[in-house]
Amino acid sequence: MPSKTPSRPEGEKWFEWPLTPASVGMTSAELIGELYETISALNRDRGWNLTMVAPARFGEVVIDREAGCLRAKCAWKAKDPSQLGPEPAGYVRGK
Repeated sequence: MPSKTPSRPEGEKWFEWPLTPASVGMTSAELIGELYETISALNRDRGWNLTMVAPARFGEVVIDREAGCLRAKCAWKAKDPSQLGPEPAGYVRGK
């Protein structure tokens, strides 16, 4: 019997974030920690339409200090429509 739930697009792609004045002096480990925090925040953001999986393989995170950015190859899947839009009444955001 076919599923009634429509398939949500998914894939992998390179995402890029600019280095901020605060992050320019961070170590690589600190920047990668910030990357994981950013991905977690985006996954909770009802205005961001993708759920992302942080990179796990060597070479999928590039810190380019000359270009002033961090690039990461992340797996992603489109969020279900119930995960988008304004937060429901009574919603308590966790930290």
